[in-house]
Amino acid sequence: MDYELFLRSKLDLNSLGNLLQRYTTDFVNGSAFFNSNDEEIVTGSDFFSLTLEIEDISDITFVQQHYNLDVNVCIRTQVFGSTFSEGIEHVFRIISKLIKHTEGNLLFLDDGSTQLLRMENGLLMVNNQLDEYQTKYLTSSLLLLLDRPYTEKELSS
Repeated sequence: MDYELFLRSKLDLNSLGNLLQRYTTDFVNGSAFFNSNDEEIVTGSDFFSLTLEIEDISDITFVQQHYNLDVNVCIRTQVFGSTFSEGIEHVFRIISKLIKHTEGNLLFLDDGSTQLLRMENGLLMVNNQLDEYQTKYLTSSLLLLLDRPYTEKELSS
């Protein structure tokens, strides 16, 4: 499954990449990989990969305009099908850590358009208008991993 995580962060991209690497290593018990070049910073495991965009930032402009949300970072996220349940839990734990360290806006999109999570002005919102598949995995126990109060509401695509 493919997702995109957009953030508003004061951290430079290398510092944010180091955080992603540290969180990934912590949550998957050290079995993580890391790769960095001029275009992207990639970290991941057997469960997921996180790609921090450095060069191609067109998605950020789209999100700013289409979703009317001030963000400056895009992290492409892929959760691998064979280990999806465990992978999505790790991703939500990482999102929880990022919320605490970036303290800015956040948007988590499923397949590039459906808003699953949105944080604006410190308020975390969870979309309550999901398709059948999204409803199966976006459970209350998964949302508890965010370690943050949230409200449920319809979030447009």
